[in-house]
Amino acid sequence: MYPYEKKYDHVVTTEKDGHVATITMDCPENLNRFSEQVIDELGAALDDVHWDEEIRVAILRGTGPVSFGPGDLDIIKTKLAKNLTAGREVMFEISALLKKLYTIPVPVIGLAEGGCLGGGCNLVLSTDIVVASEQAYFHELFVDYALTPDTGGLWALQRLVGPMRAKAICMLGEPVGARAAADLGMVYQVAPADGAYAAARELADKIAAKSPVGINHVKQISNRLHDYTMDTYFQVEGDYLTLGALSADFRETNIAAAEKRPPIYRGF
Repeated sequence: MYPYEKKYDHVVTTEKDGHVATITMDCPENLNRFSEQVIDELGAALDDVHWDEEIRVAILRGTGPVSFGPGDLDIIKTKLAKNLTAGREVMFEISALLKKLYTIPVPVIGLAEGGCLGGGCNLVLSTDIVVASEQAYFHELFVDYALTPDTGGLWALQRLVGPMRAKAICMLGEPVGARAAADLGMVYQVAPADGAYAAARELADKIAAKSPVGINHVKQISNRLHDYTMDTYFQVEGDYLTLGALSADFRETNIAAAEKRPPIYRGF
């Protein structure tokens, strides 16, 4: 990460409880805007989760009325509106962050409790499963500023809703409410405002109870599917299936079934 001015004591926190880590964007005074400090601290949090052998699921959320905010004004003024080289520099850092989100071994549940705007909207749409409060909304606001979506926006959105709907959402620049987002395929589950985190945590606990081997393989295949030809897909499918069958977790599943007890997964 290139040098930047650190304006806040912290903008991201991580709490771990059992096999679940909750990563929180915690700078409501700046609307959880996508700043250089956010890029730095969120990247570090994802690295921490990646290498923590106890963590099997992560929840990504944000505090305040805007869960995930748009780009920080300093980035826009000093990078994107400066010259192409400076713009590429910051977008390289953002793309590296998104690649971590797509490739870390544990699934990440994005929890949208309030507004998800611009780059922040695309951040949460890049998680593996999105749970939304009924008060949440998703706003691809770029077109009103003569901009195209950043933070992997069209990459994520087009895979979720298809090319035609993705173009319409981005060209219109209108907010999409939680229920409409669920109907479109952007959101897996809509929960009451006061129970959104509990719903995300319940989902996380259910996934964490499964074998990390199988869960990781599902994520890795799904997130790379756009790169595969049909022939490549069937080879990858066979390889991952075989790796699963060779794992200690697969053997444990069969032993536990024979002994009539729940399996104790070790993640390899």
